[in-house]
Amino acid sequence: MMNNYSILAVETSTLACSVALTVKGQMYQRYEHLPQKHALRLLEMVDEVLGEAKIKGSEVDVLAYGEGPGAFTGVRIAAGVVQGLSLGWDKPVIGVSSLEAMAERVLSEMVTSNKISNLVEIPWCALMDARMKEVYIQSGSFNVNTKAWKASEVCLVSPEEARARLESLKANCIGLGDVVTEYPCLTQRFSTWVDTQPSAMAVVQLVQRMDLECESAYQPLALPVYLRNHVADTIQERLENRLKKHRG
Repeated sequence: MMNNYSILAVETSTLACSVALTVKGQMYQRYEHLPQKHALRLLEMVDEVLGEAKIKGSEVDVLAYGEGPGAFTGVRIAAGVVQGLSLGWDKPVIGVSSLEAMAERVLSEMVTSNKISNLVEIPWCALMDARMKEVYIQSGSFNVNTKAWKASEVCLVSPEEARARLESLKANCIGLGDVVTEYPCLTQRFSTWVDTQPSAMAVVQLVQRMDLECESAYQPLALPVYLRNHVADTIQERLENRLKKHRG
């Protein structure tokens, strides 16, 4: 379901920092790799796309963000900025899975370039390095004709559990994500693998398919999705881990 709403989205769940705005069918975006500098650049990007589109923030219809999971600080930045803009401009908020944003980015590019012209229902599986020897995983499908989008729940699993889950996927499933360096064995399961990160433009495209007339599409607050209670090691835990490595 496409719509004519003006949508402003931000995505900061990985090393990439991005902002996208759609107004009257035109897309304006910024996408940069900014490790640990998202907070310094994000609002500048928002101002830039608004200026390029020649509209005020108060004229935007919907605010959207990549809700995670992803980098602990990154997902908090996106949620915090969008919540602040929502309060300031009195605009509704929608959160989108960052793994779905990765899938949308890859599949939309493949469809546009006719790389999967022989498929109608495209199965996909997104994998993101969760650090601490774990992986985020989510799968689904996209129908090229009806534009129907399906997605499972996002899960946090060990690499071994991720490998076991991949065995149940269809043979033509498209794999995508950022695990090729840390877990290359997971990418070898797919005949087609695309190394990628989520983008704000993909967040916008996912929101455009939603029924924005329905109140249930929106969230009362912009909240990050973590999936992990233990988000970082303490100093003592880091010291113990180093000792284990030396002894091992």
